[in-house]
Amino acid sequence: MKRAPVRRVAPPLVAFSGPSGAGKTTILVALLRELSGRGLRVAAIKHSGHPHGFDVPGKDSDLLLRAGALGVAVQGPAQLAVFGAPRRGGARALARLLPPVDLVLVEGWKEERLPRVEVHRRAVSREFACARSRRFIAVVTDEPPPRSIPTFAPGDVGGLADFLAERFGLPARGKPRRRPPST
Repeated sequence: MKRAPVRRVAPPLVAFSGPSGAGKTTILVALLRELSGRGLRVAAIKHSGHPHGFDVPGKDSDLLLRAGALGVAVQGPAQLAVFGAPRRGGARALARLLPPVDLVLVEGWKEERLPRVEVHRRAVSREFACARSRRFIAVVTDEPPPRSIPTFAPGDVGGLADFLAERFGLPARGKPRRRPPST
């Protein structure tokens, strides 16, 4: 009797957007630590509009790509890298290459229809992107946003993690964060 192949359920993706220097990567690093500390499996992907030399010319992976390979994966003792042409399908297609996770944090991909958290800092920009788009589900900011939306201070990573866990129905694998008693 043949068994049907098991289809992996795609994890939710949430994108973080904001101008350069607003602190997106800083927030993502802290959020990854918080969520991982709760026992959740989290991955991160980043999009850059700038050309990068990810692979070193003359190395085996570069030679294989130039010889016609559509993609080359290199696994070492501590890391895995995949080289190739950008995948069609954007962030969701790239997320399918990742190991099974509970949540994928995305930096960039501004044009994709993903739920978004805006990272805003008054010293960097006076404009809020959430004022122009309803794709934003929350804001991390040091000043009040222009509309009613869940808002977190840059240091409230635990509160942001709680919000995302509830919003995306993430499994409670580790110890839940202790909230200070409200006054």
